[in-house]
Order: sequence, then structure tokens, then C-alpha cells
Amino acid sequence: MSTIYITEQDVSFQIKHHYLKVFHQQKQRICIPIRNLSQFIIFGNISLPKEVIQIVHSHQITVLYLTQTGEYLGRVENPSKLQAKYLTYQRRRARDPEFNRATAESIIWAKLHNQHTFMQSWTRHHANHTIQRALNYLTLLMDNLPVAPGVDELDEYSKEADNIYYCAVASLLSFYNGFSRTTAKRISGLINLGNQLLHQYIYTLLNTAGLDPNYPILHCNDHHELPLAWDFTAEFSAPIVDDLVLNFVRNLTNTNGNGNGNGNGKSHSHNLLQKFLQHWEAKLRTFVLHPYAGEVSYRQCLDLQVREYRASLMGDVEFYRPLALKFKPASEVKSKKLKGKREEK
Repeated sequence: MSTIYITEQDVSFQIKHHYLKVFHQQKQRICIPIRNLSQFIIFGNISLPKEVIQIVHSHQITVLYLTQTGEYLGRVENPSKLQAKYLTYQRRRARDPEFNRATAESIIWAKLHNQHTFMQSWTRHHANHTIQRALNYLTLLMDNLPVAPGVDELDEYSKEADNIYYCAVASLLSFYNGFSRTTAKRISGLINLGNQLLHQYIYTLLNTAGLDPNYPILHCNDHHELPLAWDFTAEFSAPIVDDLVLNFVRNLTNTNGNGNGNGNGKSHSHNLLQKFLQHWEAKLRTFVLHPYAGEVSYRQCLDLQVREYRASLMGDVEFYRPLALKFKPASEVKSKKLKGKREEK
């Protein structure tokens, strides 16, 4: 299933023979079978024509509106949307404190583990007191999760971890971005945009899996929109969003988009957005080692975890098994590269 990103203001649409076509400056930019379209992500004040809205409703295609900087504006929902297939199981589990406690611990443990793994992978050549403190604190919190009395206390652990973790991420960004003038505000905006895109993609998976996104495990009291999707976003944010942004910012100095503010500001921001979306799609296609499924893409990982959660709701598995990514030491990465070169010869 595909996503259409609309970043240009002067676009037009055409529906013909079950295909959706998007035009910009009189040129066709996109042509896709409607059955293959899962979502629109629209940046700015762009209205979809009536015939496209009808397609959105009839095919249950999600539409997310964001500002050019990635801030949430709203979404188009299908008013005739049917009740989620597994809502009964979700309601039943919502009254099961033992299930919620165990699932919350699994998700938060995976979140802290993946934050720790991300920090390790990026500090092979750079470490300081802030980063080492974050690594030690994340380890301590992971060890202490089993003694937390309930979900609220686990959530507090998660928030504590974020405070120290993102201080370390800022230190990393400062180190790798030290010779660039990309602003902290822009970097923060990219992280926010990445999390919005991740949340939206997980939301589409929840819909496909027949789950209601309004029955969360962690984000029960935070007034988050579609909170169950934010639960999964927490688990994946570090390896997908934070890693993507750090790579993206580090490589900006090798492109024309170095963040120095020269030239037309709007044009530069628009080009930066388009480049980031290209990197986002590439990130979702990246293959990683899933602990139970082997080597799969991040898209498949996300889908697997949603299905794993559904299985736990129904009692098909004993408990929710989160995604815990493995840290590969530099020596292991180097040996694999050398092995690959030998095999090529």
C-alpha cells in the first residue's frame, strides 16, 4: 500500500479508470491504482476535490493534514466507518489490570532498550558525560521496571527516561552537526515531523488489523489523539525517527540544503521537506533483524508488532513480545563488510 505526499499548493487531481492522477504545473506527477492507496499526507492548506473525498470515504483511505513544518492540523475521517473488528477484545482487556500492566512494561522496556541501542550505535566514535549518563540511567530504569506498581508509575519511568535521553540526543546532534548551522528549532521540527509520520503509519496498520486506536495501554490520561498509535510510536521512535533525523542532519552539509538560511527561505524549507520525505520512505524500506521474524523491513516490523498485540488481546500468545533491536559492535559490522567483499570476489 502506498502513501501520497502533497507538498505543493497548486496541485490538481483526476480520477480515471480506477486510477488517481496528481498533476502539478500541468505535468502528471503521480498515477496510482486507487486500491493501492492507503493514505494522503497533505502539507499546508490544500483542499481535496469532492470526487477525491468520495474515494477517501468509500475506500477508507486516511488523510492527515500537517503544516509545512510537520505540526498536526487535522485529518479527514470516514463518517460511516464500521466498528473495529476486535473492539470487543479491546474493551475486555481494558478492564484487565494485569494484562495492561504486563503490556505496558513490555512496551516501555522495548522503548528504553531501543533508545539505549540507538545511543550505543551512534557513540562508537563520540562519547561524553551526558551520553554515558544517559546510557547508565536507561540501564537502571530497565532493571527497575518490574518493581513499578502499575501503569502510571511505568509511564513516569518512561518520561524520566525521555528527559535524559533527549539531552544525550541533543549532545549527539551538536557533535555531528557542529560544523553546520542547522538550527536546533529545525532539528526539533524534523523529529516532530518524523513522529507524526510514524504515528500516522501505525494508525493505518491498526485500522487494517481491525483495532480501535482509541483504546491505549500507556497514553490513557495524556489526551493524545489516537493514543494506541502513540503507544507503538514510543517503541519505534528511537530506531526509526531519531536515527533518521541524525543521519539526515549529518548529511545536510554534503548537499545544498545545509541549513544556513541562504536564498529563498520558503523554497529552502520546501526542498528540505521533500528531501526528508524521500529519506523517510527509504527508512521504512530499511531491513533490520527482527527477533522472531528474521530480516524484515521496518514496514514489516511495524505490521508484525501490531499483529503481535492483536494476538495478545485475543489470548493467542501469552503476552505481548515487543521489538528489541540488537546492538552490533563496530568489530561485528566491519567483519560482515569484509565477508561481503570476499564473497563478491
